[in-house]
Amino acid sequence: GNNCTVEAGLYITAGAKVTMLNTKKKQNVKARELSGKNDLLFRRNSQTGEIECLKNKSAIQLNESLHSNN
Repeated sequence: GNNCTVEAGLYITAGAKVTMLNTKKKQNVKARELSGKNDLLFRRNSQTGEIECLKNKSAIQLNESLHSNN
């Protein structure tokens, strides 16, 4: 999806189990179910090793004038 952020060094395959943290209760889904969804933040929990996913509320917007190819 658009505006997604993946933690450096995190490798996500379609069958990887992902814990959704923005739901009322912890929900585990396969990564393929999140394909094409926008504004997600993927990170690895340093204590459990689980892949976690949050709604990315602080997505970085690039400055178009600095990143244009003239």
